[in-house]
Amino acid sequence: MIRALLLRRLWLWKNRLIPSIFLMSFMPVLIFIMISIPLKNIIRFSISGVPYDIWVFPGLIFIIGSLGLYPMIYREIFDLRVHRKVLLNITLAPYSKSHLVFGNLVVSVMEALTICLFSIFIYLSIISIPLSITDFMFLIFNLLLYLFLVGSIYILLSIIVDATTTMILASFVIIIFIIFGNGFLIEFSFFPSFMESILKYNPLSFSQRSFHRFISTGYLDWTYTFVQIILIYILYLLNGIMLKKKLRQ
Repeated sequence: MIRALLLRRLWLWKNRLIPSIFLMSFMPVLIFIMISIPLKNIIRFSISGVPYDIWVFPGLIFIIGSLGLYPMIYREIFDLRVHRKVLLNITLAPYSKSHLVFGNLVVSVMEALTICLFSIFIYLSIISIPLSITDFMFLIFNLLLYLFLVGSIYILLSIIVDATTTMILASFVIIIFIIFGNGFLIEFSFFPSFMESILKYNPLSFSQRSFHRFISTGYLDWTYTFVQIILIYILYLLNGIMLKKKLRQ
């Protein structure tokens, strides 16, 4: 299943190679120019004294992963289901609905990860960031956990919503929250105390917080990791059940 879906995505990339490469190159540069540079002049250093352009680097990569992941899942799950296209034919294959959801999630995460790796290369060529091999591997590990978690949430939204207008509005709210409510651009300490106490328990912020804690103290917080893995598995089962119910309607 995963191999077939991956070959399909490669075929789509091959047929839209130039626009895809342009967008993959343009998005990280645009985000850097529109977000990192202006905020650097406002927030010179993080709470711990790290220069802002270095501190915000992983957050920008997580944002790019979120933005790159969304259109793939929107097309593969929501658009093809609502307009009764390829997805209905794929569901006739001898695979469980959970397996179908997981296959689409894996392929989408692989594509988003490719965009993130390309963005990391661009940022490292622009900014001098002290990133060791261990730091890089741990960043990729946390990025994968984050992409699987946010991708599962995108899939759940794509399954339970049937109206395009509702989908667009709900997606807009989620993306705004992802950008500004996870500590990717602004540390939680800058928020009012009651908001900080709520936002710090947001699972979508766990990967980035775990990475920052690791590079600053060398401490591996496995609690964040296990919580995310449990949530990913719960969403995996839930998405399979919800897709099965939707296709019966």
